[in-house]
Amino acid sequence: MLRGGLPSARTVATALCGVGSTLVVVGVVLVAADGPRPSRVIDPVMRAWARCWLAPTGARVEVVGSRSLRPGQPYVIVSNHQSNLDPIVHLATLEISLRFLAMRELFDLPLVGAALRRLGMIEVDRGDPAGARIAVGVRRALSTGASVLVYPEGGTSGDGSVGPFRSGAFRLAIDNGVCVVPIATVGTRRVWPTDRHVIGPGRVLVVIGDPITTSGLLPADAAALRDHAHTWITTTVAATSHRRDDLNG
Repeated sequence: MLRGGLPSARTVATALCGVGSTLVVVGVVLVAADGPRPSRVIDPVMRAWARCWLAPTGARVEVVGSRSLRPGQPYVIVSNHQSNLDPIVHLATLEISLRFLAMRELFDLPLVGAALRRLGMIEVDRGDPAGARIAVGVRRALSTGASVLVYPEGGTSGDGSVGPFRSGAFRLAIDNGVCVVPIATVGTRRVWPTDRHVIGPGRVLVVIGDPITTSGLLPADAAALRDHAHTWITTTVAATSHRRDDLNG
């Protein structure tokens, strides 16, 4: 922040770049998108949109383990959630067709909501506690070959620690017979804190784990699958502590 409480130039530049690129992408999506299926046009456009957001932030992103993911193979991707920057980082760096869950309020926005539906993004409705609409959206996306990104903590971490995971994403992976891919994300909270709308430079590490098969698992196994992914992510995040000064530099 600048003196007097004005936003920093980096924060303003990020907002302007984000809004401008969003307007362009919404137009492209409304014309060219046709549901969640992988697209040689839409997927690169979405990745470029995310990179437009990232460019002015000063985030320096390092990805480890990207060879674990096979293009065209659907996965349920689960990650810890440190910042509003996380979906942008994941969309920018994961070289697969990616769809994610979004709150119903975003679907109510003019043009943006229509674009989200055209993309096959999955609506989260607080009035649907059983998650029936989510299950339908996830099944539709996975059946086309797209992967689905879920943050099983249910919200961003207030202090950067990894909170408890909910079981929903893991039940969906079992129900649809797809692998779960755990991702440990470190450093995004430094770039875009959850408690302040101010952008600052920093290093971000995205560690992609090996896919965890759900073959032979039953819905009753979702809790054990959840705990396995949570342990891997928590351990991996903790293992980066010796690089904290580097990541926050």
